[in-house]
Amino acid sequence: MRQFTGPDTTEPDAEYYVLGGNHVGEAVASRLHASGHDVVVVTDAPTATDLRTMAGDPTDLSTLSALGLSDAATVLVATNSDARNLLVAQLVRTQFDVPRTVVLTNDPEQMDAVKAAGHEPICATSAIADALVEDV
Repeated sequence: MRQFTGPDTTEPDAEYYVLGGNHVGEAVASRLHASGHDVVVVTDAPTATDLRTMAGDPTDLSTLSALGLSDAATVLVATNSDARNLLVAQLVRTQFDVPRTVVLTNDPEQMDAVKAAGHEPICATSAIADALVEDV
């Protein structure tokens, strides 16, 4: 049986699904939630949070199926591994009718591969570097 925790523990029907609950994934999910969006976080290492969370492996097809991903959803893939992120994004793309998949990369050189696979890449390294340069 699936177990969801957080403020609304009913079956998820969210605008955003964050696959991978590392610090970046949780920060993005928290900001989306604070802006009034429905968010579900899927992570194999859940922490105490006020977000709807499902404990599970984002690379497991049965975990993704349990979410009930719909064509109205945006999926953000944000695990700690660029290779894992691309794998999860490809599973979402090939198995579910999700129109928008945003993929976190840590290595700027992975951006082209993610984009070529049909996903929207966001590079954490570049975003941090850009933010630091703007503050200088």
